[in-house]
Amino acid sequence: MRGRRRTIASLLAETLSPRAEARLAAVVAAFAEAGGQALARQAVVRGLTRDGRLIVVARSPEWAREVEHLGTELCAKVNARLGSPVATGVAVRVGPLSDRRNA
Repeated sequence: MRGRRRTIASLLAETLSPRAEARLAAVVAAFAEAGGQALARQAVVRGLTRDGRLIVVARSPEWAREVEHLGTELCAKVNARLGSPVATGVAVRVGPLSDRRNA
């Protein structure tokens, strides 16, 4: 892939997506790249439902609406990065982006 710049998120998504135990990590990385830096600072994937919806936490109601608005496009980009149809939609909620359970 000479001359093509790749992000770490892209490489992680590609490397981890075939491994069932690392599927969520691959989805998180693919979502971060698919949405771009601005969105990645405001919304993160926290899980994946059985039917393939991305469980996304957004920092504010405005960003939650933006993710919902871009849902189809984001899923298409995530699936393209993963090389398989993993993401079928988004389920968005507003909350803190940190993953601290005891904070």
